[in-house]
Amino acid sequence: MEVHHHSHTARKKWTHYFWEFLMLFLAVSLGFYAENTREVILHKKEVKTQLNSMLSDLQSDIILFDSVTDRDSYGAQMSDSLIELLHSDITNTTEIYFAARTVTANLGYYYTNSKSFDQLKMAGMLRYIKDKELLDSIGSYYASFQWLANQIDLLRLKMDEIHKGNTRLFDSYVFQQMTTNIKIAAVSGLGGQRTNISKPLVKPSLLSADVKDINTVSLNYHYYSSTIKFYIRNAIALQNRAKGLIEMIKKEYRFD
Repeated sequence: MEVHHHSHTARKKWTHYFWEFLMLFLAVSLGFYAENTREVILHKKEVKTQLNSMLSDLQSDIILFDSVTDRDSYGAQMSDSLIELLHSDITNTTEIYFAARTVTANLGYYYTNSKSFDQLKMAGMLRYIKDKELLDSIGSYYASFQWLANQIDLLRLKMDEIHKGNTRLFDSYVFQQMTTNIKIAAVSGLGGQRTNISKPLVKPSLLSADVKDINTVSLNYHYYSSTIKFYIRNAIALQNRAKGLIEMIKKEYRFD
């Protein structure tokens, strides 16, 4: 008879299993932590890169604001001059035609270059901006352009009223001659160049001397002037916020 000897495997103590589990848990946790840390570092680096680009976006906004403000302020000034002429010097038709047509040729719109902000938002990286005041300021700045967009619609409505009312007083052929050689003044900024209109070559006539027609045209320009002055004031305030944002970003991220 053969005798078989059965080998007996020594049982591992529960503490051995515990240490194996602990080591595995720590390895997985450290791997997860390392990967998460790496992603956070990469995201923070990307945020800094996009904020550096945002500085350029804000600078272009400021330049555009200066240009559009110049153009719109010129239009508002000429609108006020026209109102004064219509009520105090109705015979000065050369200046009346000139002011009326200059206003309609000088309406510029404020807008923002939000490319860097949009990329941060779409990538979900705004949460990596830890300074709450800076984050709130960035969000508030770009949200404000929705208000400006609404004001653009209102300005277009006021300008449409001017165009309709001008048919009461102004000869279209005279306007046509005045705009034959339109010149764009050298004011930097997209959409913000001042448009210089030529004055009539000969003293033109108004199509109507009726007080109601004159008042209708004058009121249209008055409402437009009031609206665009409000538009300009708020845009200048927004421009100052852009300048403040630039300083906040530079301070927080130590850009030169």
